[in-house]
Amino acid sequence: MSRIVLKISGEALKEDNQNVSKDKLKMIVETINILKKYNHKVSIVVGGGNYFRGRENTEMEIITRDTIGMLGTVMNALYIKDYLLMNKINASVSTPFNFPGLIQKYNDLELREKYDNGEIIIFGGGVGMSGYSTDSGVILASRKLNGDFIIKMTNVDGVYDSDPKINLNAIKFDKLTYDEIIQNDYKVMDRYAIENAKENNIKILVMNFQKYQCLEDYFKGKNIGTEVTNG
Repeated sequence: MSRIVLKISGEALKEDNQNVSKDKLKMIVETINILKKYNHKVSIVVGGGNYFRGRENTEMEIITRDTIGMLGTVMNALYIKDYLLMNKINASVSTPFNFPGLIQKYNDLELREKYDNGEIIIFGGGVGMSGYSTDSGVILASRKLNGDFIIKMTNVDGVYDSDPKINLNAIKFDKLTYDEIIQNDYKVMDRYAIENAKENNIKILVMNFQKYQCLEDYFKGKNIGTEVTNG
């Protein structure tokens, strides 16, 4: 049994003209059901790029754009929670902010108790400070819940030696070590997140959200996406 944090990018929730697609929410439910089938405990950290991408709005003051981005992740967390509850999956939202009367505030012990009892904890708001990405939020969530495995679900099917959208001959890696990522500056997660995952021996699987059903193959021992470990 692993204690898994699912990292779902905001962009992965988009479809056509919908910022949050019901089909993508359904995929999250089905992903959770696969993980629970293999007796894993699950939490979720969600991005906010389907609403707002701070690095693309450089004319704005940095704290303002980071704050807007963090609030976008909270919106996505509430979307996911509502859909999980509709599908009879017990879930709670945790944020680093106070939203009196809107979102209940839990301390770390309460979150861990909920998680240990099988509840899905959805983290919105990143770490709650400007200058940190939601990758850092994944590490914070993993620490809070004693996590040992991060599944990063994006719009690409793994880690490449160059951008596969630009270089049609880009090579995908099945396995990488943290040292290889740091030495070659492969774009997996931000440097802070990678160094903390390495230090805490947390495994990362990078995979395409659209291919979530392949998780069944992964747990049967087949290679999917890119697995990152200490080697």
